Amino acid sequence: MNRILRMVPREHWILGDKIASRHVRLLDVPTPDALLTEMLREATEAAYDGGIRLIWRDSTDPDAQGFFRLEAFIPLSEQVFDQFFNGRSGYRAQYYLSPEEGILFNRDVIQGLREPLQVAYARQTLQVDLDLVLTSIDGPHSKVWVSGNPSAFNSAPENSLHPDRWVENNANLGCRAPLPDSPGLEFKGAFVHPVTRQFFVDELKLERACDLFSKGYS
Repeated sequence: MNRILRMVPREHWILGDKIASRHVRLLDVPTPDALLTEMLREATEAAYDGGIRLIWRDSTDPDAQGFFRLEAFIPLSEQVFDQFFNGRSGYRAQYYLSPEEGILFNRDVIQGLREPLQVAYARQTLQVDLDLVLTSIDGPHSKVWVSGNPSAFNSAPENSLHPDRWVENNANLGCRAPLPDSPGLEFKGAFVHPVTRQFFVDELKLERACDLFSKGYS
């Protein structure tokens, strides 16, 4: 990682009273690179313990029939998940700083998860070659998000995370700090055709970074 990663200033990362018990850990956070390192450490440990669940998912989009992608559930401890997803140095915070910083941080996350996902594949062999799985992992628009979305956001307290820009843009779900009962990330790779190795990209998803920048949710 050859760039300096920023974090949102404390005074800009505004938290609601309904999650007062979480304020300290969401504001007194590790640096972004240290937090990413800890998340990947837990993900790797989960992979070796058999805790990462993999699915080779076919697309339900009529325009992408015959395309598949890797999906995975990556369990995390409550604190690491909360800081990584909702803290001022974490995943959504990087998109709050700028769409570009969010995209680059997401790329760092995906590159870091490549090894634990391969470990998980070795433990839970799918009916698809590893080469194709890696193509999906490395493809455009691979991403992570909170596991169990949208119910994770729907069940989170309103205005639990409401920095000014998201409030000004009338964000609803984005102004929430989800913390599922089973904290973890959902990885979704790129849709790839197993024969042609072409990627399918939903044009509606191309604005994801800008949506996260402006409203905290996509």
